This record gives sequence, C-alpha cells and structure tokens, in this order.
Amino acid sequence: MGAHNREVGNAGEDAAFELIQSRGFTTLERNYRSGRLGEIDIIATRDNLLVFFEVKSRNSTQFGGPLYSISRRKKNTLKLIANQYLCSHPGLYSADIECRFDMISILDGQAEWIEDIFR
Repeated sequence: MGAHNREVGNAGEDAAFELIQSRGFTTLERNYRSGRLGEIDIIATRDNLLVFFEVKSRNSTQFGGPLYSISRRKKNTLKLIANQYLCSHPGLYSADIECRFDMISILDGQAEWIEDIFR
C-alpha cells in the first residue's frame, strides 16, 4: 500500500471514529488484529449492541465504491476475527448482546454509515 493510500485510510478511520463516538458508542478497539487473519478496523458498543466496523475510504467510485470492496472472503475473515474477539472477551459473549457488522464508507470526505452489511 502506498503512502498516499495509507494517509487516505488513516484519515478515513479517524473520521469514522469521530462519527461512531458522536452517536454514543464507546470504542473498545481500533485496528484489532487477530494473528495473520487480519484486522477489524473498529469495535464499539452502545447499550446491548456490539458492532464490528469495516472502514473503507475511497477518493472515487471508479472501482465500484467502498461497499463493493467487501468480498465473500473478506466477510468470512471478519466473522472469524469477530468470533475470536468474542471468545477472548467472554463478558461480551452473551445472548443479551446483539452483534452486528457495519461499514463506514468515506467517499470524497463524506461519511456514510451502512448498518448490518452482512450476517
């Protein structure tokens, strides 16, 4: 990944973090890594809702926009990482807690929150 792409990605994650905080969520993790599997950009909670966020930043929709960048393989990886996170945090592994995968899409500086991107 080039330096410019890294800058765009970091700025997007910072914007997503601010948006998530502004909606009353408490961030538990940023860039949660699970070994070689990969990472979940942000994990946050509000009340009984635990959300695993994928943040995608783009400067254009030339390649289909941020939502199209989440392949079946990426979804499966996110699920595995989320499961490992829950197993390592047993207090969050409860029938009382609803888990969801959301995306924060940053396109040309504009943030869009897309809830429940997959199950």
